[in-house]
Amino acid sequence: MLKPLFMVWALFIFALPTYADTEYPAQKVVYHINYGDTSRVSATFTNISNHIQAVGEDNIDLRAVIHGQAIEYFMDAKADSDKQIALDTLRLSGVRFIICGNTLDGYNISRSDLYDVEASDVVQAGLPEIVRLQQQGFSYVRP
Repeated sequence: MLKPLFMVWALFIFALPTYADTEYPAQKVVYHINYGDTSRVSATFTNISNHIQAVGEDNIDLRAVIHGQAIEYFMDAKADSDKQIALDTLRLSGVRFIICGNTLDGYNISRSDLYDVEASDVVQAGLPEIVRLQQQGFSYVRP
């Protein structure tokens, strides 16, 4: 009685998928973030973190192009330590946030109004930057 039960159990265990055995090739990815809903931005950051964890920090070049209402997350982060931690954690994992200059102009703000944005992080326009990155072999993701 125990032997057949053990056999069924063993077959079940060995039939489970082994996700840890998956190896991904090196990846270049651009995430497109232009929505203002904070919960959606946070969910996208979770996607990014999971993506990095699956592929490996040394095996991925990940950019996140920020424009439109998503700029408000970086504005709010100036005074919100939880948002600062979220951004800092992703940056420490190698994420490069690219900020749309047209959005800064549209909001009548400068990069100093955003949390931890350098001049080198700002491009003239977000959408052409996404296309430029795709032309360089980056895969496009928009959660």
